[in-house]
Amino acid sequence: MPSEPISLTFAGAQPAVTMRAAGATHIGRVRQRNEDSFLIAKLQRSMVVYDASPPAASGWVDGEAAGLLLMVADGMGGQGSGDVASQTAVNTIAGYLLNVMPWATLRADQGANRAPALSLAGVRDQLSSALVVGDSTVKAVGAQTGTPRMGTTLTMAFIHWPILYVAHVGDTRCYLGRGQRLTRLTTDHTLAQQIAESGSPPPEPDSSLHNVLWNSLGGSEQIPQPQISKVTLEAEDVLLLCSDGLTKHLDDAEIGKILATPEPYEARAARFIESANHAGGSDNVTVLIAGAHS
Repeated sequence: MPSEPISLTFAGAQPAVTMRAAGATHIGRVRQRNEDSFLIAKLQRSMVVYDASPPAASGWVDGEAAGLLLMVADGMGGQGSGDVASQTAVNTIAGYLLNVMPWATLRADQGANRAPALSLAGVRDQLSSALVVGDSTVKAVGAQTGTPRMGTTLTMAFIHWPILYVAHVGDTRCYLGRGQRLTRLTTDHTLAQQIAESGSPPPEPDSSLHNVLWNSLGGSEQIPQPQISKVTLEAEDVLLLCSDGLTKHLDDAEIGKILATPEPYEARAARFIESANHAGGSDNVTVLIAGAHS
């Protein structure tokens, strides 16, 4: 079932912009368990007041939201360890970012005589480091549980309006829908994609090379090589993060058509799940949809 949609308003933008997001995940029609994990979260500073002089209301005090964080992870490894790998990566990376994000730099300058900042100092490095930390933790948990080859893909989007950062390893994907145009913001880290990029004839669509990852969190002794990209968003843009349970069955044209519909995000997420299952449902499928509205 789709998650309840959330919203996050960037009041400092001119005009103010609200991001909305919703997600859904499904086991599919073939697999015995769902090894995908996802996260939709607001990142913001907060403090808890225990006592004060003069007396003040106790409890949580929240600051302005710093950004919207989205993650999709697709676990692998057999023996039921894929779900552990994906959950471990998502939880570890979220906790890491919560503690290391350079909060003081996350407010873009919106002064009357200045243009909005087009980069956020330190964020690119912290997102890359977060994936490396996630890799180390997945490997450590795998060693402790006797499943050293477990691993996971991970695609993450961090949005502080109007800036979007995407951090990525594996073959989960992030798409940007702008009007009727769909742009893929990530590259599949598979052997099939490597061969195609080398100029050699690409493998056949049913080749097993499409399922062999050269870049992941855990799963190998290699240190991951995160792909980090930055995009300046516009009002009415829509993002889609998804596992390959969707892209195995729907091509980019089909994905773009559903993403561009005027339905609520949770309805679009449900339609993606239904379409993937109707086309075969050969894998777990997870989708997150987020969009900007002025």
